[in-house]
Amino acid sequence: MMYNSYPYGLFNADYLRAYQQQREAQRQWEQNKNIVDLTKALSDFLEASRKVHPDFQKAAQDACAYVILEHMGKNNGGTR
Repeated sequence: MMYNSYPYGLFNADYLRAYQQQREAQRQWEQNKNIVDLTKALSDFLEASRKVHPDFQKAAQDACAYVILEHMGKNNGGTR
């Protein structure tokens, strides 16, 4: 029916409920994908860190600290 589609559906509670459920399902899927990506990246990071020779641990720590600080700056309004 024509009145179940946009823009008429904005006044239909069933349409709004279905739309909200669809948006929530999409958000859930996106966040689950983000979690999978995060755990993969963490696994890759830990695997790479095992490969660093002890003689180069300090350089690796410094490089990782730099990346962390760079991201903290971005998250706190920094430009870099």
